[in-house]
Amino acid sequence: MLQAASLFNQLLQHFSRTEFGSLVKKHQAERAAKGFACWAQFVAMTFCQSGPLPGVLV
Repeated sequence: MLQAASLFNQLLQHFSRTEFGSLVKKHQAERAAKGFACWAQFVAMTFCQSGPLPGVLV
C-alpha cells in the first residue's frame, strides 16, 4: 500500500527536531512549561497558522 505524507507533514519535515530540541535546551525554553512541550506547541501553532479552516468559528 502506497502512503503519501500529508502537506502539513511535508511542511514539518523542513524543521530538524533534533536542532529544535538543542535550541530549546540552550535557551531553557521548557523550564516553566506546564502543559505542552515546546515541540508540541510549535506543531500546534504552525497548524493554526497554516490556513483558515472553513466551518471553524474562533
